[in-house]
Amino acid sequence: MPNIAVMTDSSADINTQQAESLKLAVMRFPLMIDGQEYIEEIEIKTPEFIRKMEQGAIVKTSQAHLGKLIQQWSDLLKEYDEILYIPLSSGLSGSYQSALTASAAFEGRVTVVDARFACYPLAWLCQWAREQIQAGHGCEEIKNKIETEAELWAALIPEKLEYLKRGGRISAAAAALGNLLKIVPILKVEHGGIDVLGKVRTVKKAYQVGLDAIAQVDDPNEYEWMIVEADMKEEAEELKQQMEERIGQPVTIHAMGPIIMAHTGPRTLGYGRVKKLKF
Repeated sequence: MPNIAVMTDSSADINTQQAESLKLAVMRFPLMIDGQEYIEEIEIKTPEFIRKMEQGAIVKTSQAHLGKLIQQWSDLLKEYDEILYIPLSSGLSGSYQSALTASAAFEGRVTVVDARFACYPLAWLCQWAREQIQAGHGCEEIKNKIETEAELWAALIPEKLEYLKRGGRISAAAAALGNLLKIVPILKVEHGGIDVLGKVRTVKKAYQVGLDAIAQVDDPNEYEWMIVEADMKEEAEELKQQMEERIGQPVTIHAMGPIIMAHTGPRTLGYGRVKKLKF
C-alpha cells in the first residue's frame, strides 16, 4: 500500500478524537473572537465556542497560517512519502490557492485537491480517499477523480439572522426587517459556493423546502445522505426520520464545527447529499 497521508482542515468538522480514529491529519484554522485569536479545537472547543457566540461575541474566520501548514506538511513527510491535502472549497476560502502555491516547494510530494466541499461531507470524502489509497490508487488519480466527478449539494437553514448580521453577511437593516417579518433564509451549497435557495416565514417551512430541494434526484441510491447540526441534536433526529422516509436511504447525523457555524450561528441545520464515487 502506498505510504500516503490524507489531510484536511478545520472545515471538515472533525474533532481531535475523530481525526485520530479516521487516521486523518487536520490543519486547524484560527478564529478571531472579540479580537482574540484561538486555534479551533486546540485552544477552543465547540461547546465553548457556541457559548461565546450566544453571549454576543463577534467572530471572524481566516485561513490557516501558511507557515504552520508548511511545518505540518514537513513533519508528516518525515513519516509518509506523500500527502494528499483536501481543504475547504476554493469557492469559500483562499486556503486552497494558498496551499496549492505552497505545495510547489515540496517537489510533488504534496498534492492539493479542490473538492469544492465543506462541513462533514469533506470528512466523508477524505475517508473515501483513504480507501482508494489502500486499494492502490495514487494521489494524482484520486485528485482527478474528485475534481472531475465529486458533487456536494446541501441546504443550510440558520434559525436566526443575528449571526449572519454579526459576520457582515447581511446588513443590520436587513436583519432587523427579516426578524420583524419572521423571515427564515435557506442557503444552498452548490458547486463549492454558497447562495440563497429561498426565504420563508417559519423554520418548519424552511426545513420542508430544504428537504424538498435535496430529495430532487433520479436515484437516491447513488448518493450518501447526511444532516449536519449546530446544537440541534433533537431536531436533527426528527428530521432524519423524515428524510429517510422521503428518500428511502440511511441518513447520518454529524455535528457542525466552528468554521461554518461562525457565519450561520448556533441553531443551524443542514441537509446534505454527496454523490458516490467509483473507479
